Amino acid sequence: MRLGIDLGRATCVATLLDRDGRLAAHAVVDSTAGTAESVRRVLAELGPLASGAESVALVTDLARRPHAVRRVALVRIASGSHPALAPLADWPAPARTAVDALTAVVAGGGTVTGGPAAPLDRSAVAAFARQARAADVSAFAVCAAGAPTHPGPELEAAAVLADVVPGAAISLSHEIGSAGLRERENATAVNAALGDWAAHLATEAARALRSAGLTAPLFFARDDGGLVSAEYFRCYPVIATVPTTACAARGAAAAAGAGRALVVDAGARAVRCLAVVDGEPERAVRPGPGPLAVPVHLGSPDIHEYDSRQAEPEDLARFVARQRERAADTELVYTGGGAELIGAPGAGADLRTRCLTDAARFAASSICRVDHEQFVVVAGRAEFEQRLAAVRDHALSRVVAAGAAPDTAHIESISHAPVAYLPAGVHRVTVRAAGRPAAGVPA
Repeated sequence: MRLGIDLGRATCVATLLDRDGRLAAHAVVDSTAGTAESVRRVLAELGPLASGAESVALVTDLARRPHAVRRVALVRIASGSHPALAPLADWPAPARTAVDALTAVVAGGGTVTGGPAAPLDRSAVAAFARQARAADVSAFAVCAAGAPTHPGPELEAAAVLADVVPGAAISLSHEIGSAGLRERENATAVNAALGDWAAHLATEAARALRSAGLTAPLFFARDDGGLVSAEYFRCYPVIATVPTTACAARGAAAAAGAGRALVVDAGARAVRCLAVVDGEPERAVRPGPGPLAVPVHLGSPDIHEYDSRQAEPEDLARFVARQRERAADTELVYTGGGAELIGAPGAGADLRTRCLTDAARFAASSICRVDHEQFVVVAGRAEFEQRLAAVRDHALSRVVAAGAAPDTAHIESISHAPVAYLPAGVHRVTVRAAGRPAAGVPA
């Protein structure tokens, strides 16, 4: 059996699925301020069946379980730029204040076409590391120009940082972000800043599972509804800050048997809409505000939100109607604890149970997933096939690192195309790997 837990502001919901994916049991309790206490209470309500879980998937948003961000030291490896393009220049003031980052721009990096710009200034990196150490900062974000093609400068800089600051937590942009330097740098810095939040959440959840006698491995839902192991989540929390709506929407669409659905997720403070097509959430195609309202581009679901705390019913109806215009030819499906209050069809215990448990139920049945994007520079078809195979192998190794059972790891999708604005031979490759969560590794 597999256990899913949806840790919300108002309620904490647990679902237990049998080996055929059917709902075997569920429980709903009021949430408390403490993560561990909420999890312990819902497991106690679920009863002794929970002890048979082979894996546990936790769903929660950063806004639902906030935690102080940590201070970050950001290294950009690139040539100089205009002050308007300096590190963190496009961050909103509250985010800059919260992270209070140290920043440095050092010589080195490369180009998207694979050519080196300059040797890495190792002495400048070491000097910046000493500055960070003196300021008691041990979380680093490293972003090099050209890293999606040639990550060597980031790896070299990380070695220098680790040597000067033993035990440093180092986030590398080629493992996290997209092709654009600014969005990739932003995502990497946010990832570093969220390390304490992820560590606290993972530690508290694992403590609650142990106190309830569960030794099943712990997974966290990522923003598209896929799963990653607790250890992977600690390293890459930026990919798992808003998973609740994607899990709820995918679960609701599946329960309704809708191939194309506009799912309305009615939460305690907001109503969110997300289109789901063939089980997959619609993804944002442009950079937008991410965690801490910082501009990032991580291919997260395209969620449209309306603050419902002071809204009148007609306001919510107009919001949903606008979303229907955007997502034509879709079936309207409702989910979330407030679904009945905003006009979900039907009534009674069955509707309430389904809407409350959609997110936890989907997470319990979900699989591990990773997305990997890379630029490759090749001279011909044979070399391209070799590089493509290497990217596929890297994605498979990443999904196993994210908690997938090795014998189930597979390539779910792969796309590649030449980059039109660059010389011939430069291709952008995007690979999604997946696999069933491994069982038997203690939380």
